[in-house]
Amino acid sequence: MQKPPAKFGPVAIALHWLMALGIVLSVIFGLGTVYIDDTQTSRSALALHQSIGFVMLLLAAGRLYWRLTHAAPPPPEGMPMGQRVASFITHATLYLFLLGMPVTGYIGLAARGREIPIFGLFDLPHLVPRSFDLSATAQDIHYYAQFALYALVILHIGAALYHHFVLKDGVLQRMLPGRKTLQSDTV
Repeated sequence: MQKPPAKFGPVAIALHWLMALGIVLSVIFGLGTVYIDDTQTSRSALALHQSIGFVMLLLAAGRLYWRLTHAAPPPPEGMPMGQRVASFITHATLYLFLLGMPVTGYIGLAARGREIPIFGLFDLPHLVPRSFDLSATAQDIHYYAQFALYALVILHIGAALYHHFVLKDGVLQRMLPGRKTLQSDTV
């Protein structure tokens, strides 16, 4: 049987950091749609937010597929079961939100009959019935779920930093580009 890797592979690492960048850009452009007074600039921010959301959906689906088909590095020796469970729940919930946020954003727009351009190259087809109630519900979910996603991302970053600076157990280094293997899981 093949030994699990000491760190994530280059595809998993690239997908992780591309998604992190996508979250940051999506938040910036999403907030721009609300806080920019100029109508044209606000519409441009919305178009970029939508396009990034579409890319995020593809990346999240690809990352989930990759994660299900490629072994993750084992947790550090001695990691308490509670931390393992918390890690699993946090990661599973992050996947749920990273898939769900683009879907609710899409439904919110498509159910209203709005165009959904992707980087000006093509428009997404409307695959949901036109319904103001469906649109409003999806937009509400999209709006309120963003705060839960922010909390999950902060928790995720905080846990990675805690493992790196306090526990010094190599968890963060497993997702950093660079060295192929870690010197030790207990640094």
